[in-house]
Amino acid sequence: MKDNEHTARPIVEVRGLRKYFESTRGLLRKTVGTVKAVDDVSFTINEGETLALVGESGCGKTTTGRCMIRAVEPTDGKILYSLDNGNPVDITSLSKEAVRRLRRKIRLVFQDPYSSLNPRMTVFQIIAEPLIINKLIKGTGAARDRVAELLRMVRLDPSLMDRYPHAFSGGQRQRIAIARALAPNPRFLIADEPVSALDVSVQAQVLNLLKELQHKLEGLTYLFVAHNLSVVKYQSDRIAIMYVGKIVELAETEQLFTQPLHPYTEALIAAAPEPDPRVARTKKRVVLAGDVANPADPPSGCYFHPRCPYAREICRTTEPELRNLGTPEQPRSVACHFAHELSLQGIQ
Repeated sequence: MKDNEHTARPIVEVRGLRKYFESTRGLLRKTVGTVKAVDDVSFTINEGETLALVGESGCGKTTTGRCMIRAVEPTDGKILYSLDNGNPVDITSLSKEAVRRLRRKIRLVFQDPYSSLNPRMTVFQIIAEPLIINKLIKGTGAARDRVAELLRMVRLDPSLMDRYPHAFSGGQRQRIAIARALAPNPRFLIADEPVSALDVSVQAQVLNLLKELQHKLEGLTYLFVAHNLSVVKYQSDRIAIMYVGKIVELAETEQLFTQPLHPYTEALIAAAPEPDPRVARTKKRVVLAGDVANPADPPSGCYFHPRCPYAREICRTTEPELRNLGTPEQPRSVACHFAHELSLQGIQ
């Protein structure tokens, strides 16, 4: 987190990740097109850090997270994970059995706490399942002790472990899902919109819990997938903005909010609700024209140019590269031809 001291040692490095889906039609399922859900995405996450992946629905952020644990098979690219001994391993080249073993250290928290928990299993069975499957614990007594410890960790009463999911609220179910993810002592957690299905009053509690766990569990690293910038503002160290399968900006959180370099980032910041009415009155309203580009038939040049108020002729013909406009000490990347000369609105 922001105030969490962490090493600069990369735990995950994604290089040129692509995931394409074939679009078919008719009884013979003839291929008629390709949906580029994730298109040449690269980023690094350091140990103990939180990187937020933010964008509108359908931009490819969830697919990116699922490719990283091979829940979805990537089309191309490399996903390098640093083992406990520091040696990197390419997840895309591992066998299914090796990936299954690696998932002890890389865990996923799903978006919907109502569908991610088996309604026919008790809380004890749900949380103990990864421990038993991976043979990390022996005996029912030891399993119950570990489940009780995990429930206390997520601030739930261990006496509730023999109840079924229907007896819990949405926020409590998500805490159970987090406890299940933490059961095998993972180093890397992919949180896929973990609060978007919860009431606003409960969201802050779950976010604070994730922050607290990262402080408590040394080295715990997050990829936090979200569509709302205001959710990740106080949650992340760095933010990567995705648009139609590509990263268009990646920067430290404070830097991105105070001085965005990409017009799409400016629009997302302007759309985020501001609780301070004095700030809200001074913010310029940014309204994007048109709809999100179709990943099966993206526009030429910059994918964002049909909606960009600053677009010029080169934006319509030439795709901008993701380039570093920061310093070696504080790198920040942006894919915009005119990022160096635009003066965009942020939040001070």
